[in-house]
Amino acid sequence: MPEEPTLDDLPDQVYVALGRRGMEGIPLKECTYACDSDELELIEVKKDPPSISGRSLEVVIEDWLLKCAKCKKDFTIRQRVRYVDGERVDTMVSILDDRGNDLGWIGSY
Repeated sequence: MPEEPTLDDLPDQVYVALGRRGMEGIPLKECTYACDSDELELIEVKKDPPSISGRSLEVVIEDWLLKCAKCKKDFTIRQRVRYVDGERVDTMVSILDDRGNDLGWIGSY
């Protein structure tokens, strides 16, 4: 039986390209609202599809619903994970607010 996901399963940072100047790390585990707190509570994780078949290119959407302990607002970390032949190739991360509005791509890992 697979373990339940925890916040430790998310990386501390995602990276955004700076053109020819390299990459910059952006903290992932902090509130997306003005309080910028790092006191987060994981509510649930949804995967679509829930598993991969291991054939050619597949994209899995993982929605990590979080609640900030300081401002009490919910938000979602959405990951688009690309697999080729069952191996993870990359993960693109964006943030959704408490109403489900996509606030945009913040980086990859």
